Amino acid sequence: MENQIKDQKRETTEETSEQLGRSLQPTPQKRKWPGKKWAMALCVAVAIFGGLCLKVYQLHNRVEWLLENTVAKSTIRDLAYQYGLTTTFLQKLFPQSYVYMGANGITISPLKDDLAQHSYDWSGLSEENGRYQYTAPDGTQALAGVDVSTYNGDIDWAAVKADGISFAMIRLGFRGYGETGNLVLDDKFQQNIQGATAAGLDVGVYFFSQAVTVDEAVEEAEYVLDALEGDSITYPVIFDLEQVAHDEARTDDLSVETATEITQAFCQTIAQAGYQPMIYGNVTWLMDRIDLTQLTEYELWLAQYQSTPTFPYQFTMWQYSHQGSVAGIEGNVDLNLLLSPIS
Repeated sequence: MENQIKDQKRETTEETSEQLGRSLQPTPQKRKWPGKKWAMALCVAVAIFGGLCLKVYQLHNRVEWLLENTVAKSTIRDLAYQYGLTTTFLQKLFPQSYVYMGANGITISPLKDDLAQHSYDWSGLSEENGRYQYTAPDGTQALAGVDVSTYNGDIDWAAVKADGISFAMIRLGFRGYGETGNLVLDDKFQQNIQGATAAGLDVGVYFFSQAVTVDEAVEEAEYVLDALEGDSITYPVIFDLEQVAHDEARTDDLSVETATEITQAFCQTIAQAGYQPMIYGNVTWLMDRIDLTQLTEYELWLAQYQSTPTFPYQFTMWQYSHQGSVAGIEGNVDLNLLLSPIS
């Protein structure tokens, strides 16, 4: 500290001497520097660029450290937030894991050997006017579909068919998410299933579950079977147990074990009646709220609103938008692709 003070005094003295020397000489005419503003801007740019370079350098060191060390997931999450890293970027660092935004933030889950991974080649995925298309390597085209409920109002199914839609998933009913959990038939179910079938669309149904016990799951499945009596469907019966984001729900405290048992009970009951069950869910639900390793006999309907799905395991259908536009349906509608043929 003392040497620094001496140096500061010396520099001050020298500066003063130079100023005194200059004062004995004739005062030159002051020059005008037309490039002064440019010089200032250049200095600012250099400072900004230097800051960016420093941040990139720090990030590079962090990435090298991640690759060479065993790192706690909480540390990785902290780094992701600190540097604004996306799950897509982190996925490249951990190719043997699935990186996703889960219930507890950014999650890095080792790929499970007992779950089949999909073989879709997303270079065959394209988008035009808000509609996605997918062509498999063998030339097979994915089929376009919608899923609807009473909230979509009265639908002109002939116009839907003419707009390139091949199938419709229709809400059959739901269990209320309040304490009583009453079973309710969708107001437009019969109208929609008859209209879509008459228009020549393939039709499946889904039921919004709020079962909290295995007995309630079986009750819901039997309710669906009773409602389907006399109707002919060509697509699966979907079990939709999901988080109610906008309110408290009777299923909020379901454990993974219980949610898995409930899903199994519903699907088994549907399968025993001769229909094909399928499980609907977003990434968080499928990865964090149920155990897919216990449900491998059932196909999946993935809800993921991204330009390209990131879910690594096999899924049959993809719901990619809830803001689609289709002729014959007023307002927004959910859009889907059937990526693999219904087995």
